[in-house]
Amino acid sequence: MHERAAMEQELSILAVAARERRSADLFLRAAVEGLCWALLAGVCGKLLWDSRIPPLFFWPLVLLDLVLLWDAVRRYREGRVSLRREVQVEARLRELRLALGIDP
Repeated sequence: MHERAAMEQELSILAVAARERRSADLFLRAAVEGLCWALLAGVCGKLLWDSRIPPLFFWPLVLLDLVLLWDAVRRYREGRVSLRREVQVEARLRELRLALGIDP
């Protein structure tokens, strides 16, 4: 009886944790930042190609471009870690539902 109550309590805790899908937001942010990085890299490349001496605003754009790339990679890695954790929670949730007889 105590084992079943403990399993039901763990199930309710895991059900709340399984509803939170943080990885999707992180992957979306990484994709948007990656797109912005690619566009800004194209602008910087065009400025460098067309100018003998790069304009003064070229260097801040390059810095912004590198920050976007760094943050996109960081968010992608965080998304992978979060997705791995979500898959583990979902697997344990399915095990508990099967053990409790909720799912056939």
